Amino acid sequence: MHAAALHYFRVVARTGSVRKAGLELNVAASAVNRQIKKIEDELGLPVFERLQSGMRLTPAGEYLLRHVNATLHGYEKLRTDIDQLRQARTGHIGIAAVDSLLVDFLPRTIDRFRADFPAVNYSVDAVSPGDIPDLVASQKFDIGLTFVSPAWPKVRTVVEIPAPIGVIMRPDHPLASRPYIEFGATAPFPKLAQAGAIPIAADIDPDFWAFRSSFEAKLTSNSIQMLKMAVLADQGIAFFTRFGFLSDIEAGTLAWRPFASRGINRLKLGLIVPAITKPSASASRLTDFLARELQRIRTP
Repeated sequence: MHAAALHYFRVVARTGSVRKAGLELNVAASAVNRQIKKIEDELGLPVFERLQSGMRLTPAGEYLLRHVNATLHGYEKLRTDIDQLRQARTGHIGIAAVDSLLVDFLPRTIDRFRADFPAVNYSVDAVSPGDIPDLVASQKFDIGLTFVSPAWPKVRTVVEIPAPIGVIMRPDHPLASRPYIEFGATAPFPKLAQAGAIPIAADIDPDFWAFRSSFEAKLTSNSIQMLKMAVLADQGIAFFTRFGFLSDIEAGTLAWRPFASRGINRLKLGLIVPAITKPSASASRLTDFLARELQRIRTP
């Protein structure tokens, strides 16, 4: 049935009068009556009793009114969803993340997201893990990706996945044949280290902190890309989550193995957003997209 006919029907049902419905709709009463007749012809039953006091729904009319209300409510929801989708296609999204995610995971994820949302602009900053929750809580960034900590009162964790720190190395390295690697097993090999403070993993696993503090690195850099190229050149092994090296691990040009340490294997990566502020339509869409992508890569 045509939407106009259903709309006219609902107004007549509410006002109880073709004449009043016509006045409200700003159309002739005869036009309203034609639409009601059209509905009754299609259904094969009257939807109103014509009384001297006005129009009263028949049982068929009551069934139809429930259908019309549900249909128009669904249509309004559809329009709201489409409006939100239209708004999501533009805007600016700020992301603060641990720097390893800027090497591989985020560039590839944003590239897939922009296929459907080409007009969205982004700011993506590498930030120390402990600073990310405060930056998200203060709305300086829309989205944060960092190691999970229990003390985050002003942010909401959308999803979290296991993110143990392990050993990054060439696939032909002697340690690559092991399913797990003891800290002591790395002793004979040159080590590459990221400059700066030891991440939150130190709080989770004191043994990892002691190990990380015990050796002098052959090469130290604040650039994960630099350390990655050094590993590929067989200059040593490095210690990261696997998320900065997903493409190389998939291609077989690098290998990643977890440490044989229960503490470090409890480390998790969390996707966080402000706890109170409603996100923009584009940020909300990207948050959902990132959550799905994180779930997809949650197991090696």
